Formats: sequence, C-alpha cells, structure tokens
Amino acid sequence: MRFLLILVLTGIFLIYRVQADSSGLVRAKKCPECGQIYIEDIGFCGKDGKELTDVDVVMVCPDCGEKGQPGKKFCRRDGKELIPQLPEVSEVIPEGLTEEQAKELAKKFMEKGDKLRENAQFEEALEEYKKAERAYPNLPNLQYDMGGMYWQLGNKKEALKHLDKCLSLIPPNHKERESIEQYVAMLEKAEIGMKPWEKEKRSQEREEERAKTMKEALEKNRAKWTEMVFIPAGDFSMGAEPYEVISENAREEETPKRDVYLDAYYTDKYEVTNALYWEFLDYIKKTGDHSKCCPEEPKNKDHAPEKWYEDRYFDHPDYPVIRVDWYDAYAFAAWAGKRLPTEAEWEKAARGTDGRRFPWGDVFSASRVNWGASGPLSVGSYEAGKSVYGCNDMAGGVMEWCSDWFDRKYYARAPVNNPKGPETPTSVRSMRGGSLFANSVYLLRCSKRSFGRPDERNKAVGFRCASDAK
Repeated sequence: MRFLLILVLTGIFLIYRVQADSSGLVRAKKCPECGQIYIEDIGFCGKDGKELTDVDVVMVCPDCGEKGQPGKKFCRRDGKELIPQLPEVSEVIPEGLTEEQAKELAKKFMEKGDKLRENAQFEEALEEYKKAERAYPNLPNLQYDMGGMYWQLGNKKEALKHLDKCLSLIPPNHKERESIEQYVAMLEKAEIGMKPWEKEKRSQEREEERAKTMKEALEKNRAKWTEMVFIPAGDFSMGAEPYEVISENAREEETPKRDVYLDAYYTDKYEVTNALYWEFLDYIKKTGDHSKCCPEEPKNKDHAPEKWYEDRYFDHPDYPVIRVDWYDAYAFAAWAGKRLPTEAEWEKAARGTDGRRFPWGDVFSASRVNWGASGPLSVGSYEAGKSVYGCNDMAGGVMEWCSDWFDRKYYARAPVNNPKGPETPTSVRSMRGGSLFANSVYLLRCSKRSFGRPDERNKAVGFRCASDAK
C-alpha cells in the first residue's frame, strides 16, 4: 500500500513515501553507527553523517506498545503518534510456505546479511541471518555464518551452538568438515573464549542431549541393529584369481583363489551403530569393568572413538560408529557376547558360495552401494545391495575390523578349514570391505583386503560382530 504523508519539520515541508504491506512492515532507513531509524527518504544520518541502510520496521505506539494499522500515523487507542521499531523475526516470515519456498526466502535474507557483513555491519547482518533461520534453519552455511557473527559480537555460547548445528547438518566426508571442527576447537580453547565452568557446562549439556537421543533410538531400533544372520556350514570360494590382479586391479595378497570350509556361524546384519557403541561406553564409564577387553590393549583405554566428544557425527544414533581401533572393536564385541569375524567369515557373509565380485553379484551397480560424497550415512541405506545372506553395507559404508593378524602371503599357506589368520603376530590387523571414501570400484570387491595397526583410528573404519553357531 502506498500513501503520502506530509510532515512539517522546522517550518519546511518534507514529502516522503512509506511502503507498508498487510503485515504492517514499513520500509525505513537505519544508521549503522548510532542505530537511529528514519522514516524520511534521506541518505545520511543527521547525527553523525553516516550513510543509512534500508530496514523493515513496524510502527508502534510509544505508550501502549500496540502495533499501528497499515498506513496509519496515530495509535487507535490513545491517539499517540506512532514511532518506528525493528520487528520481531516472526513478523517477517509468512505462514504456510512450502519447504522450497522457505529455503528461497532464507537465501534472500542470507544474501542481504552477507552484504551487511562485508560492510562490517555485524549486528544488522545477524538480524538478517535470524530471519533466514526463522524461515528455514537447516542450511549448514547459514548456521556457520550465524556462528561467525555471534563470535564477532562476543557471544561465545551462541557462536558455538550454531557451529554445532552446522556440523550436525553436514556429512563426515564433506570437504569443509575438518576445517569447521578445527575452528570450533580453536574457539573452545581460545584464551578469549569460554571460561572453564562454561566449557564444563557446555560439555555436560551436550552429553545429556546425546544420551537422551541414544536412549530413545535404542528403545525403538535395538532389535533391528542387533539382528544377526545365520551363515550355514560349508565351502565357499575365497580370494581372487591371478588374472584379476592384472585385469581388475586386485592385489597379490588376495590370491590364490581357493575353496575354504567354514563351520556355521552368525554375523551382524548391520555395522555397529553409534547408539549401540554409546551404550557400551556408558557401561564402561559407570562400572570401570574391562574384564572382557583384550589383555594386550594399551593401559588406561576408555574406548571412546577419536573425536567422540567433539564430532557431531556421533550424535546420530543410526550412523556406523567410526574412528575406533581394533582394541575398541574387540572390547565391544566381547562385551556384547560376540566376537570379531575372521577374514574368511567376513568374506563368505559378503559373497556367498559362488565367488561373486560384489555382495549383490558380478556386475557393479552404483544404485546398490553406499559410496561417494553424496552417500547416506545410516546403516542399511541400500537394501538392494545386501548379500545373499542378508548382510548390509559390506561394500561401501565403512571398512570393518576382523580378528586376524594380517599377512600379505597368508593365503598361500593358510589352512582350508576354518582359517583364522597367522598364528604369529604381524603388527597389523585385517580390515575388510570398501568404504564410503573408496576412490575406485575395485576397492569395493568382496575379496579386497586391507590392514591397519591395532591402535589405528580412521574415519573410514568401523566394524560388525560375529558369533559361533551353537
């Protein structure tokens, strides 16, 4: 709605145009230095000469606080002249928007905030970011920008809250994730940062929130995540043919291909999730019971994965636990009444008895594997890629620890009945399966072997458990 108001100021008539919509918002000007709001169509502040910026305001009564009707100059209750005031965030967001409309509106507010930030108008920029958050909060770059603005304005607690939110919205393989985590760590440790009691309180709040999330998820999904599948006794084809070393980028440690007999056993249908591992850590923390842990594990291990307290990845109960070393995987499996699978058991569960290249067959299919930068993180996201026995994520997802010591030449002398790896320690343990981060299709084959030091932790490595069939 457009209308003309004629005001008399110090004997001079000034004509200015005010635009108001049905929500009562009015276009005005604001001084970035002193904060003075002007309804007049002028370019510079009368107090300090600073160039004014456009803002949306509402007209309110200075006495009763009631908002004025669109186009009105005086309060309908007491006749007082209305004054401009910055609106609450909720007043600038229309109701009933679709998700896409909300995203687009948020991006418009962000663009405006970005321009204000470039001009060092941090408070004004933050107001625009708040509007964007009100419209659609789940934009990672919005939460990152809000964290930066709050830190710039000295509000450390709010800054870290928004950076936490940013990390919760991006996957672990996002190219910017590590730099954001380092930024958060820097802010937490900065001398000008949080006081010790603030850090402790923040840590406690996060642990309580995570515990609540994990308990709710376990109540709902425990039966699913702990389900095991039966692998019957019998022979299967293990390893790769010599020609595959040349034609398919296989490695010599995968040869020779041979028939191996295994007794019947069970294996987990899914990789161990954050929620299940949280329950194990909670037990260890409360009881201090390490009786099931590997006798050779390093002293004073608490079995918390690397970055367990910092990385927001671990706030997701249905993601496979990562950054665990072999001792951690061993301890969890024993605590759960299970064990780690041997390499042979892992491979049979993945490829069945016909020597197939991938869990679903011989032909690679990207629609069957959790692989690449856009891959989902929840366990069991690709049902079409499960093995003939029903095991999920045995190609893609995360690599998995096995019980064996690793030896490149073991296959040449390994027994054909229930092989369990070299009897003599080799300093490295076996891993199987290709991960979300694999840079080649060939790394996703069922016969592919990997290894790592037993104390090594990696964002691409998790595990699943096995148990003997009784």
